[in-house]
Amino acid sequence: MAENKNESIVKKPSGKESWQDRKLKKVVRDDIDVISRKTLDQSDFITMLNTHDNVLHRLRMTMGRNSNITFEKAQEFIERSQQIREEINLLNAEMCELMEWDYTPPRGFTNPLEKSAGGEKKESKKTAIKASS
Repeated sequence: MAENKNESIVKKPSGKESWQDRKLKKVVRDDIDVISRKTLDQSDFITMLNTHDNVLHRLRMTMGRNSNITFEKAQEFIERSQQIREEINLLNAEMCELMEWDYTPPRGFTNPLEKSAGGEKKESKKTAIKASS
């Protein structure tokens, strides 16, 4: 008899979707990518990249329309964003090289440490700085 009582108690939906349901709805959109995270650092990167994506989109949409956002300043931010992406690409390549892994950069990027046609490796910025000291 107690079992029947427990079975009849079913939680009614609160009207709010669970976070899992919201994520599952988003994953089918074409402007959503799914990122796995294995480290707490990755959670920080994901949060910062989501913010960066939103801010960069708004910057591009409002430059020239808002007197505070000049084309020159927007171009500076976009170039800095590209430099940061190149730095992360280099960091990934250097870590893979240290662990003796093959590094495959994301689409649109090249391996900055890849051997050139002459058989020499490109110097990383850190290697170039150490060599000049």
